[in-house]
Amino acid sequence: MLNSDAAQEKINDFMTTEGVRWHFIPPASPHFGGRWEAGIRSMKHHMRRVIGSACISFEEMSTILTQIEACLNSCPLCQIPSDTKDPQALTPGHFLIVEPLMTLPDADYSSVAMNRLSHWQFMQ
Repeated sequence: MLNSDAAQEKINDFMTTEGVRWHFIPPASPHFGGRWEAGIRSMKHHMRRVIGSACISFEEMSTILTQIEACLNSCPLCQIPSDTKDPQALTPGHFLIVEPLMTLPDADYSSVAMNRLSHWQFMQ
């Protein structure tokens, strides 16, 4: 249905009347994406480091994605100049919940051999 000329014309007319402007990037050119492509690259990098070749459940994947999201939304954008004694950085988390995203640090299991970790410790 969407490939027909009549449907395409109808969609184009609607988008034109609503003031929608389309900006496409060339295929296979992530360098045109800029900021959002860098975010995708960061997400993939952390997922590869955490998951590797492990087989995980949906709930574990959801938890890992949420933790990576919190990590990426905690990166500083700029400093908030409200108090010189307590410098606080503006993060994407401020736009989401009006305060920085903070969690307690997890235990460090990097020195333990992989075959000695429980599944829960591996996920941490």
